[in-house]
Amino acid sequence: MRRQDWELLEKYAKKYKDRESGKFAQEMLDMKRGVFVPEEDDEEADEWNNDIFQVAETPFSELEEDTRTAMEELLEDNINEYMIHKDYIPEGKDLQDIADWVLKETNDTFYLKAVPDDAYRRLVDDTVRKMVKEWKDDGLEIKTYAESLTIMETERLVIRKITRKDTGALLALMGKSEVMYAWEHGFDKKEVRQWVNRQFSRYRKDGYGYFALVLKDGGKLIGQAGLMKSVINGNEAVELGYILDNAYWHNGYATEAARRCLRYAFEKLGLQEVYCSIRPENTSSIRVAEAIAMKPCGSHTIIYNGKEMPHLLYKTEKPMQ
Repeated sequence: MRRQDWELLEKYAKKYKDRESGKFAQEMLDMKRGVFVPEEDDEEADEWNNDIFQVAETPFSELEEDTRTAMEELLEDNINEYMIHKDYIPEGKDLQDIADWVLKETNDTFYLKAVPDDAYRRLVDDTVRKMVKEWKDDGLEIKTYAESLTIMETERLVIRKITRKDTGALLALMGKSEVMYAWEHGFDKKEVRQWVNRQFSRYRKDGYGYFALVLKDGGKLIGQAGLMKSVINGNEAVELGYILDNAYWHNGYATEAARRCLRYAFEKLGLQEVYCSIRPENTSSIRVAEAIAMKPCGSHTIIYNGKEMPHLLYKTEKPMQ
């Protein structure tokens, strides 16, 4: 018997000593103490276990009540730990991994061959709902993964954090030289990966960065907009930025996203002013800045790939209450 199996039996024998499952675990411990001393990797013990404990598969719904109760408690513990660690609700593969682990843990502990059935799947779903309700009853906010990514919304857009799964869509967008006009070239795959990693770093450090712009109608990623800490003419500042797929130009999306980002900056982040750096020839971006009431306030030069790039500066301040 492996040491981890021995420890599991001891845990169940102590925790469920008044139930059949706990009594069974204690009987196993008593019997094993006279046969094998637990080792870290005892192949002989595993062979002995396989020879002695040949049991038939048992659907979850046909297990003893105390065993089902123990599994429910394990599900609750692990789902709660997941929610604490991840800060969102387990779904899909993550939830299935938890359910599979609880099943394996139970089988290893009680020498069963319990198999999932509709009752077990219902228990898993019901346990998630139960834990979510408990969190909310305690005044704690918990969301699904997709909901946890969403930062803000507009009438037509979801503005959310970028994920690694967005790399392909971002490459299709940022690979266009006309879209990346301010950088004077389209990005290749390596540059897009670096860009994504830079946003992750900003999210961790500042809580914001460039966010993905996703159409509510259809779910397509059509651009990016957000806020970035910067240094302008030697002074720390926060800048607004926006990048839109040229297939969606002239539809008001950039203005819609930029206006919402400013509101987020003032209302959520408590900023007092926001800047925007724009290439003098980029008339489309200038029109967006002017549409959201940003005013010209000077200029500065950005060094990119060893090249000096002059930029106009636009600025807006938090509205007076």
